[in-house]
Amino acid sequence: MQTVLNLFLAVIRDISFIDVLDMILVSYGIYRALLFIEGTRAYNLLKGLGIILLLLVITKDLDFNTVSWFLANALPTGFLALVVIFQPELRRVLEDIGKGSFLAEHLVAEDSVAEIVDEICKTVENCSKKRIGSLIVFEQEIGLKDFIDNGIPMHSRITSELLNTIFMPFTPLHDGAVIIKGQYIEAASCFLPTTGHHSDVANELGSRHRAAIGITEITDALVIVVSEETGTISRASSGKLTQNLNMERVKKLISASFNRVNRRRRIFSGK
Repeated sequence: MQTVLNLFLAVIRDISFIDVLDMILVSYGIYRALLFIEGTRAYNLLKGLGIILLLLVITKDLDFNTVSWFLANALPTGFLALVVIFQPELRRVLEDIGKGSFLAEHLVAEDSVAEIVDEICKTVENCSKKRIGSLIVFEQEIGLKDFIDNGIPMHSRITSELLNTIFMPFTPLHDGAVIIKGQYIEAASCFLPTTGHHSDVANELGSRHRAAIGITEITDALVIVVSEETGTISRASSGKLTQNLNMERVKKLISASFNRVNRRRRIFSGK
């Protein structure tokens, strides 16, 4: 035990301030990279590359020359695939770094939050009064890229007119969910996984409410859903459904969602 302690102290003495700063920068870079791929298919690809890298180290130590050679040649191909698949995203990140807007891409200006919330609330209230089914998902810290990709891309400014048009019955985008990311309607007609654990959810709630619960079981998203049958407004969060919300409560929930995301992203952007 004393030997281990002495070795630890010796290592600590050899670490300079530059070494500590170096480790902090690398750790932060890895953290930002993980945030970048969070909620995307890149996670599984990166995990596969990590397994190959681990096997490469093990096979080298065990002198498995053929296996080691094969893995060593497969690894660059995997990284090349990662770059090719996510070339648009990587280009956008480099452009954001050049413009100084990296890390704050989806920050919503303080004076815009109230206006955006009002636009969304107008839509929710209209859908509730007219009994128009609607499903609105607000991205939080866990990315929703995979669900955005299966919908119709929009990246449009949030207005009640546009949202009302999307949810209008018998229109092409009526089915599925609208996903809001930052200050944009990122996609519409997105299909979400339905809950598989809540047998106590009433059958009359239908697929929208089950999808609202399902997406919040696997992400930290906030979901506002309006029943087509009753006009009831509900909130899904953390896999739980809260029904019969009034508009004052809805407004507070949506405002808190924007402010929470802004607060966390402002911390990491240093603003």
